[in-house]
Amino acid sequence: MTSLRPATRNVPLSVQIGAQLRENIEDGTWPIGTKVPGEFELMKTFETSRNTVRESLRALVHLGLLESRPGDGTYVRSTSELGAVLARRVKDDTADEILEVRAGLEVQASRLAATRITKDQLDQVAGHLRDREAADTAEDRLAADIRFHRAIVEASGNPLMAELHDGLEPAVLLNAGNYPKIEDPAALEQEHRDLLEALKRGNAHAAVTAAQAIVDGFK
Repeated sequence: MTSLRPATRNVPLSVQIGAQLRENIEDGTWPIGTKVPGEFELMKTFETSRNTVRESLRALVHLGLLESRPGDGTYVRSTSELGAVLARRVKDDTADEILEVRAGLEVQASRLAATRITKDQLDQVAGHLRDREAADTAEDRLAADIRFHRAIVEASGNPLMAELHDGLEPAVLLNAGNYPKIEDPAALEQEHRDLLEALKRGNAHAAVTAAQAIVDGFK
């Protein structure tokens, strides 16, 4: 976890606090859904007043990066401003529409990743696939599946594509129960393994074929 540092006095404290909180959000230290430290903990860390801390939190809530839940705390809502805008944009779209956009990104990302992915990234993708296959619950399986595809999108080397994909994640989770039925679960498992194998071989055509087969597995 990125440590929070006491503030200095040469710039407004609320700006410094907001910048550090935002850094933890954007670099993945605090993933979507994470409860951020409470006001009193932040007051102690930054050696400042409650009003200053609240001003910093309100600014990030306004940007859509954080969500305040009265009586509970403050949670990470999005890892970027673009993601926050996307989350608001797709909240009224259907599960099918969201799936189509996500699928388009993932097919193209698979093509790019086949020639750009690094060994470390391949290891991460393989690890997420193992987690997906070993998941005991539907929730854990979905979480591992999202990590698997997100890692491939990141390996595409296109930061904008990765940010767009991340921006759709809250909508994907929200609509998880509304997605079309999986026509052949066993075939879908093999298609995920085929995609990983295509990435290992650096075969862009095979990667696209496998990624498209995964998309087509939902009917």
